[in-house]
Amino acid sequence: MLAGLSLVLGAQAGCTDDDAPRLGPGECSTVVWGTPFRATQTLSVRGSWDDWTTAIPMRPFTEPPWQLAEFGLSPGVYGYLVIEEGRGRVDPTNPLTRFRDSDGLEVSRLEVDECARPHLRVEEVSEDSVDGFSLSLRMIPAHDGAAVDPEGVEVRLTDGTPLQLEAIDQDTQTLRLRASGRRRGKHRVHARVRDQRGRETETVDAVGWVGAMAPLWADGIVYQIMIDRFRGDGGATLAPPANPGARAGGTLDGITAELSAGTFEAMGVSALWLSPVYVNPTEARPGRDDDHLYEGYHGYWPLDSRAVDPRIGGEAALDALIDEAHAAGVRVLLDLVPNHLYEDNPRVAEHRAAGWFHEHDPPCVCGASDCPWDGFIQVCWFTPYLPDLRFQQPEVMELAVEDARWWHERFDTDGFRIDAVPMMPRAVSRRIVHALRQQTGPRTAAFSLGVIFTGPGASGTEIIRYHLGPDGLDSAFDFPLMWAIRDALTHEGTGFDGVEASLAYTDAALQGAGALMATMVGNHDVTRFISEAQGDAGGDPWSDPPPQPVEPPAYDRAKLALGLVLTLPGLPVLLYGDEVGLAGGADPDNRRVMPDDTDLNAAQLELRRFVRQVAGVRRCVPALRRGGRRAAVVTADHYAFVRDGGDGAPAVVVLSRDPVASTVDLPAGSTPVLGWYKDLLSDERIEVGSAGASVPMEPRSLRILVPETFTCG
Repeated sequence: MLAGLSLVLGAQAGCTDDDAPRLGPGECSTVVWGTPFRATQTLSVRGSWDDWTTAIPMRPFTEPPWQLAEFGLSPGVYGYLVIEEGRGRVDPTNPLTRFRDSDGLEVSRLEVDECARPHLRVEEVSEDSVDGFSLSLRMIPAHDGAAVDPEGVEVRLTDGTPLQLEAIDQDTQTLRLRASGRRRGKHRVHARVRDQRGRETETVDAVGWVGAMAPLWADGIVYQIMIDRFRGDGGATLAPPANPGARAGGTLDGITAELSAGTFEAMGVSALWLSPVYVNPTEARPGRDDDHLYEGYHGYWPLDSRAVDPRIGGEAALDALIDEAHAAGVRVLLDLVPNHLYEDNPRVAEHRAAGWFHEHDPPCVCGASDCPWDGFIQVCWFTPYLPDLRFQQPEVMELAVEDARWWHERFDTDGFRIDAVPMMPRAVSRRIVHALRQQTGPRTAAFSLGVIFTGPGASGTEIIRYHLGPDGLDSAFDFPLMWAIRDALTHEGTGFDGVEASLAYTDAALQGAGALMATMVGNHDVTRFISEAQGDAGGDPWSDPPPQPVEPPAYDRAKLALGLVLTLPGLPVLLYGDEVGLAGGADPDNRRVMPDDTDLNAAQLELRRFVRQVAGVRRCVPALRRGGRRAAVVTADHYAFVRDGGDGAPAVVVLSRDPVASTVDLPAGSTPVLGWYKDLLSDERIEVGSAGASVPMEPRSLRILVPETFTCG
């Protein structure tokens, strides 16, 4: 019952336990749990409520080895440590931490809610019809236990339409409501209730969807867009910038135009990830190579932390884009940059003297010989003009959280891609996601996708795992898998056995974490996949950029890579242009403008057709979105795995990187259903018997096999 439980906050006044605290005026009963490292030890708690002066002893609980301290505190936020043998430690079962004002020490964070009034929590939102959704709310009673007043339920949509109250469970204080007759899209609900003593809860926001492209994040596909390099107003094709580091002129309206044209729907895209929309400086600055000048076209140099750059359309254009996306059932993730500021951001001048930034003399630029990543990752500066924020300063942490809440509420976002996660204490991302989950329910209404850039292999997975879990990020990019896919399909190195090894290790490492890994073949920080497949991505991005491939072989490799990402477990993320094999070397050449359809060669058009087809199959087949994965064949050149949701409709995915025609032999017992299967990409039939099956494969090809009786729902 108590496993993983750290804090039980709320009212316990009137408790008959002789050990219950005697509460002072305005205090609420607070309980801190702990288990000692050594069973013979008695724990205590020391905290900021009395300036870290008095240690409050814990007492044994009826379920050893748990101990608890119960005491009264006024509502507010505190820091505390669990003390054992005179030494303090962060509470290992409390995910939230803060930094002590006096010395910057990381301590556990304790939130004590107001117990003299009831509170409201979003339990569940479910889309249950073509024009509506259901909402479950739970009232947490005040200290005297007063129940919900059925006449005091006020739950309305943003337009003022009330939801229908269907039932109240008085035992659990849970309310069930329903919205009907709603158009397709996202609907925000404002809810509050009154208890039988006339006390109202605070207003809580909830989100319900009708006709979402993907009801669950695991069902979807995210499309990454660098705004400046995608499309101009009205969907206009952009001319290449004057040089790779210059602004090209892409706008938010250009994305809205592509939404209206059905471009994203054709690929099954359920969410757009936009590059940062902050106001960025106009001047060009030297890059890390010091040989070239770059403009802030990418958005990662926040000059104003709460304003949309007018060069991409400003606030009105962002509002219009998000409204259009939501009406089409598409979610929107903004790119959040909490780690640093541009040097002319007003916050730098206002607060630098107050210790808001990591200061170094001489400068500590990330990755420099005297400032290596592994020793300075949380204190180094990306460049000398991007001061790195110091989150041990309490005001810095609180402002980062409030910035995220502001963007989420002001623009009705569906969550964030959080930049540079490992460059900040883990406390930062955890505090941000905690605040967003409190702000809007259900949990999925504020999705968090973290970038934790790593190399290949198990060490990369371990770095990523540290930031995930039920109280951490919802998702992170699977860089180890990306490197394994590239190694197998561009360099033809370790082969599919390397892909399977990466998947198996990650599955084991993240078991029980509840994390949804984001899978991709590349992003805006690495070379383009097609140029790696062509073998010419290594030239100087300024003077020797790779040409756009014309012949099919590189595109056949891209088909396999994208087909693999779209059929494996996880959340596929497509970088703009990957669906047409856009070429590019290292940054900034990997950020070329999105080409016009008339400029695509035959192989590019075929790749896009293939991506749309596989995305459609993924949307059609539940096993490809939610089913487990079991490897059936793993060799250097061939790979087969089974996705099975346990509903009698498995999917068998078979890949061959062999440059000539070949056969993949599925072993006996590899599929849970025997009989005839059909390939959803070609309509060919293959019989799977008790001895297995022989699957003929074209050169560098992919098959998705489902039972012949399967039909799309």
